[in-house]
Amino acid sequence: MGDLALRRDPVTDAAPFSPDAFAALRRHPDFRATVEALARANLAAYAAASPAERWLTSDLGRSALTGAAMILDVLLGGFSTAQIIQSARANRTCSDGRVRLYLRTAVAHGFLEVDPEGTHRATARLYETTARGAQAMLTAVARLDASLAEAEGLAGDLPFRRRLARQVGLNTIARPDLFAGPDMPVLLFLARDGGTRMMEQIIVAQKPGRQALAETARISQRALASGAFVSRTHAARLLADGVTQGLLHVRGAQVTVTPELSEDLERHYALVIEMARVSARAALSGPG
Repeated sequence: MGDLALRRDPVTDAAPFSPDAFAALRRHPDFRATVEALARANLAAYAAASPAERWLTSDLGRSALTGAAMILDVLLGGFSTAQIIQSARANRTCSDGRVRLYLRTAVAHGFLEVDPEGTHRATARLYETTARGAQAMLTAVARLDASLAEAEGLAGDLPFRRRLARQVGLNTIARPDLFAGPDMPVLLFLARDGGTRMMEQIIVAQKPGRQALAETARISQRALASGAFVSRTHAARLLADGVTQGLLHVRGAQVTVTPELSEDLERHYALVIEMARVSARAALSGPG
């Protein structure tokens, strides 16, 4: 899977997904700016998407199922309902019933197709829709690892994207421990409809010159709800739950992220960027 190739970082031979690799990413002088840029790009892509396209990634369960569908499609050439249910059980992302509902809805929207034998396959629409997110992530990866600049330019290339999905799948299978921990603070956002978009808005609204990734942002409940395409009541409930859990302090339009939550946000972004970085490198070296 290659070594850690980060410019201006002394740890150039850390094993992929090792503590040293994650620490090196977080020490990179552009790490926080890269996370902010990634958040802005994701928010812009989400705003430009149709309601059906936003549905694919509006919460952790659907995001995980969308990723699993693409990975199983590449690894197996198609997948059964039982196979994607098994994936969801292994990842502890959603119930069996929600998987079945996801499949029916994805087929109805043209993101998946299913043959008479019950084999599901990803459609061109699914790959086209997810290309925007892939572009944002590969741009972030290239910013932190200049040796992957070529990957940034291949986000729209379907053969490369399929190789990338395959490598993400193989790396996820090899390191399931990376995704352990159902009580991680970041799930305050990830587990809710539109929560990731609210998280990203809080990140991009941070003041410059701060000491942590997330400290204090000035953003109204109305703005959070609008940017996440959810109701104001839904946004207010997330903030209230964050206060109850001791992860947020809210006073009017001022939202303060606790050090515990900020630390977990950095851990989360280091993980997803490292997964993309290692997988992109393998995808570049794979067959065309």
